[in-house]
Amino acid sequence: MATHAIRAKELPRERALVETAARTLRRRLTGALEVPGKAARIVKDYAGDLYFPANRLSVPQRLWCAPPILLVEYLVYRVDSVAEGARDVDLDAARNDDYAKLHAYKARFERLLRRLHAHNAVVAREIENGERYVRLENKVTSGRTLDHADVLRLAELRPSDVRLLHGMTFALLGRPCDTALLKLLWPVEVLADIGNDLSQYHQDVASGQFNTYAAFVQLYGAAAPDRIRTEIARYERMFLDELARFPRARQAELRALATRRYRPLTAVVPDALPAAPAPADRP
Repeated sequence: MATHAIRAKELPRERALVETAARTLRRRLTGALEVPGKAARIVKDYAGDLYFPANRLSVPQRLWCAPPILLVEYLVYRVDSVAEGARDVDLDAARNDDYAKLHAYKARFERLLRRLHAHNAVVAREIENGERYVRLENKVTSGRTLDHADVLRLAELRPSDVRLLHGMTFALLGRPCDTALLKLLWPVEVLADIGNDLSQYHQDVASGQFNTYAAFVQLYGAAAPDRIRTEIARYERMFLDELARFPRARQAELRALATRRYRPLTAVVPDALPAAPAPADRP
C-alpha cells in the first residue's frame, strides 16, 4: 500500500519532467527548421528576385549560383546566434568566449568561400561590414548609448549578408563586379531593411529585438513616424539619382525590380507604441 502511495506521488513529477523534455525538444526542432527557412526566403527575395534578374543571369547560371549562395546565407545565421548569445556582453570591452568564437568563425567562413571560388573584393568588404554590424548591434543591446547616426549605421550595415550574396554571384561566374549596379542597389537594400523593421515593429518590441523604427521611437517619441519617413525619402532619392546614370533602356527594368523589393514594406509606417515606463515609475 505504501509503495502505491509513493508511486502516486512520483507520477506528477515524472509527467512534469516528460512534458518539460517534450517542450525543449519541440523548441529545438522548431529552431532547427526555422533557420533554413529564413535563409531560403532571403535567397529568394534578394538573389532570385533582385540580383539574378538585375544581372540578367540565364537559368543555368542561376542554378549554378543558387546552392552555394543558399549554403552561405544559412551559415550567416550561425554568426547571428553568437551575437545573440553575447547581446548583454560588450564585445569591445570583454575578450570572452563569444569574442573568440566570432573571430574563429569568421576565419573558417572566409576559407570556405575561397574553396567555393566565391570570394572577391566585394565579398571581403561585406564580411568586414558584417563584423562591424555585429559589434555595433552589440554596443546597443549591451546597454551603451544610442544616437541617430548609430541607428542609421545599423540599418546601412545590416544588409551586408545579402550584399555578400551579390558579390558571390560575380565570383562564382568569374565576372568582374559591376560597381555601378552595386552602388545602385545599396540604398535599395537599406530601404528593404528599414521596411522589414516597420513590418516587424510590434513583434520586435515584444521580443526585445533591435528594430530601426523602435530605436527612432525611443529617440523621437511621437515624431518618430515623420523622422523615419524623412530617411526613407532620402534613401529613395539616392536610388533615383544612381538610376539616372544608367542607360534609358535599363532604367525601367531596374526601377521595377528595385521598387518591388522595398516599396510594399515602406508604404505603411505604424503608430509609435507608448514608451515603456522607467523602473522608478512602475507600480
